[in-house]
Amino acid sequence: MIVSALDKNSDWSFGRGRQNYITGGGAIAQKVKCRIRSFKNDNPLNMGDNIDWVYLLSEKNTEQEILREIERVTLATDGVMRIVQLAMVVNKTTREQGIEMRIETVFDEQTINFPISGALKDGTTV
Repeated sequence: MIVSALDKNSDWSFGRGRQNYITGGGAIAQKVKCRIRSFKNDNPLNMGDNIDWVYLLSEKNTEQEILREIERVTLATDGVMRIVQLAMVVNKTTREQGIEMRIETVFDEQTINFPISGALKDGTTV
């Protein structure tokens, strides 16, 4: 699998030719992260794909449902063999949430960590 690499701001990186592409387990991990961040009904070719974040983040006590949806989307990603570890870290005081996941791909084992709080400290949305 070959995908265009994302920079630290989750934007596509350009200007370095083939060095802007990643392969192997890193590519699969990036694809999983992008699919988890994608909203349900955003892809006209597959409306049921991805996660209904609007509903899940607007309701109370949906942690287990969020984890099930993340598991469903992750295991449906090409190249993912299994989920080794999946956890949600919740800070109820600041209302920040984060996903910590370790997956086994056809190439190697990858760790994925990212916030799902809706906004980062610098004001950008997730």
